Amino acid sequence: MNINNPTTFGSPNLTLTTSNSSGTGGALRSDDSILVYDTTGPAAVAASAGVGSAATSARRDHVHAGIAAITSTDEAIARYSGTAGALQNYSSLAPTISDAGIVSLTSGALKWPATVIASSDANTLDDYEEGSFLPIAKDGSGNAAGTSAAVGRYTRIGNIVSIQLEMTVNTLSGVTTSDSVTIYGLPFTALAVAGTSGSVVASYGTDMALAVVGAYPTGQVEQNTATLLLRVWDSTGGITGFLFSELTAAGVLQMGGTYRV
Repeated sequence: MNINNPTTFGSPNLTLTTSNSSGTGGALRSDDSILVYDTTGPAAVAASAGVGSAATSARRDHVHAGIAAITSTDEAIARYSGTAGALQNYSSLAPTISDAGIVSLTSGALKWPATVIASSDANTLDDYEEGSFLPIAKDGSGNAAGTSAAVGRYTRIGNIVSIQLEMTVNTLSGVTTSDSVTIYGLPFTALAVAGTSGSVVASYGTDMALAVVGAYPTGQVEQNTATLLLRVWDSTGGITGFLFSELTAAGVLQMGGTYRV
């Protein structure tokens, strides 16, 4: 087989030539070296180590745009950098995926979207969120008690919300003291399914006027609401409403619990 020297291919601008112009009429000899390179860059390369045989040599004479050198990190996840315009590797910071499908984080965190993309798959975690909310104590007519300090915090994992709240009441002016206390402002609306009411219990309280010694406040997040109904275990038959008169105008209450959304 004879190949003229040089021979140019139309696309992608590759030129086939020999490192030594031997032979007759541009024909190649069995011991000739062959160079294949892109005429747009690099303009020239060294001769291949594979000479006079069918062996090929590993070469890295040309780097295409958008591909950067990637360090070797076993099982690491590569990423594309829009700034560098290249495929990159986190190396020591890289999350990894093992052959068994186990994802490991060596640093960083997992981030979920601000708006939940709900999944019906029972084995899929579709949300994680942390934040705060403002608990407001209201009577049955929606009148709010005055508080000098009120703070609530929550963590949501999937469809379970854990809450902690604390409030200090400084005035009951405007509320009906014979009404039960209802806490408004929970971060999410509870699941509208029967039998899934959330439970909250008191962990600390002062300056209360509970009618029964040994009674303690508790609470219930009813289905399809974002409110916490406060109750008291003060009866042999169960619970009764936790009244504003029992909370008093100087009462401090800390509570925590979970509910389903």
